[in-house]
Amino acid sequence: MKLYWNPVTDPAYNLALEECMTRSLRGPGILLWRNHNAVIIGRNQNTLAEINTEVLRDLNIHAVRRNTGGGTVYHDLGNLNYSCMADVAEDAEISFEVFARPILAALESLGVHCVFSGRNDILYQDKKVSGTAKTVINGRLLFHGTLLFDTDLSVLGKVLTPDPDKIQGKGIKSVRARVANLKEALPGMTSDQFTEAMCQALLQHSGISALTPIPEDLRKQAERLAQEKYRTHEWNYGNSPFFSFRKKQRFAAGTVEVLLDVRRGNMEQVAIRGDFFGESPVADLENVLRGMAHDPALIRQRLESVELHQYINGLSVDEFLSLFI
Repeated sequence: MKLYWNPVTDPAYNLALEECMTRSLRGPGILLWRNHNAVIIGRNQNTLAEINTEVLRDLNIHAVRRNTGGGTVYHDLGNLNYSCMADVAEDAEISFEVFARPILAALESLGVHCVFSGRNDILYQDKKVSGTAKTVINGRLLFHGTLLFDTDLSVLGKVLTPDPDKIQGKGIKSVRARVANLKEALPGMTSDQFTEAMCQALLQHSGISALTPIPEDLRKQAERLAQEKYRTHEWNYGNSPFFSFRKKQRFAAGTVEVLLDVRRGNMEQVAIRGDFFGESPVADLENVLRGMAHDPALIRQRLESVELHQYINGLSVDEFLSLFI
């Protein structure tokens, strides 16, 4: 196990560095980092549906898309981000909770008892203090999340516009009512002190004596990738082609939305959006369906050639097909 600290606070660069480290390094490792004010969009989400663009513009906050599924989150210097990386077998069973254990253990050593809950949340006294997400890149697992320590929750509530079905499904009135800062459990501690304390706790938990420097060549790769990908409008917002058919539903696997441009009975454009998780890019599933007839029976036959759970964890074929009717 190796532990890395990245002092840079540029969101586009940090997501690029995380990707480069996941692709290039071998063995288990944890990267700790922080972002200045930013909204981080899930890989499969429609950016404009998740954010309040006027507030982001007024507050000079950028939206950046990450490589993993799940929902949109707000970052500022009051929260600490962690990225856990490990080699995984192609058919490995990947549990969110298993990879969250080092973070939970580190918090416990600070006297903060948190629990893993639901699909991907870490809770303190029934309030969400961390959301997690994961993906697999070239045989390497990336599991990451953000720890709310002293985040400005008033800004968080203004910039995010979550699906109302998601909020109602949890029996609460707003995203602001759902979350809490860990500073409540550690009064008097600053964000910098919390970051240092988590570094020391993770070192002790992992049985290692010191941080490992981030290789300089990976830093250079990350800057190039940030320019080519994470700072581009195409990656962060995507194209918005015309769709003549749209259906969205919330399942146990998360919210899934299917958008189609159907012409002469054929699905000329296919887009699949939502806050679901999957190990493989959902764009590959879109390509499997694009161009075929808009016929659920034929779509079912086509799905026999793919493993749907690789793209949308926990969604059955019947649930998926209900979005095409």
